[in-house]
Amino acid sequence: MPDQILDAINGVDAKLALQIAVAAALLMLGRRLYWLFVAGVGFAVTMHLATQHFETPEEWLPLALAVVAGLAGALFVIFLQKLAITIAGFTSAAFFAYVVAENVGLSTENPQAALLAALLVGVLGAIFSRTLFDWALILLSSLTGSWFLLDPFELDPMLYRVVLMIVAVAGISIQANMLHRDRGKRT
Repeated sequence: MPDQILDAINGVDAKLALQIAVAAALLMLGRRLYWLFVAGVGFAVTMHLATQHFETPEEWLPLALAVVAGLAGALFVIFLQKLAITIAGFTSAAFFAYVVAENVGLSTENPQAALLAALLVGVLGAIFSRTLFDWALILLSSLTGSWFLLDPFELDPMLYRVVLMIVAVAGISIQANMLHRDRGKRT
């Protein structure tokens, strides 16, 4: 039995395991550990961009860049909370909008429209994160976590959208329930 467990662990891709762990943490704890949300957004966006746009024979390089970006984001939020949350809100919302635009084919048909949509949604994400801090963290960390969880898997585009929304709603529900319990303890 212990040999089977070790074989299973050895067969797991470290990058995939880390990606799933970060996604699960974002889905369930993005609001409570807001520094994790910022670190997770930095990690997720950097990992995606590095694997999609850098040609490198070194498989560890995108992972190393993502870890550095995540750590920098966590340190940034610890020292400059409001600014960091605003920037993370913009980045998370803009990136999610761009991923949706890619998924529906808009980024190949009209890349300028996809970029403009991402920027507008990013601005809304920044405003949302400043005015409704808890709910912005819940929504944006759930959307980012759901995307990051599904990113490594090849799914039919329609199935991808459905599963993405189901996972995001599950993350929102878990965190909203935790918020409700936390607020109940204070009164």
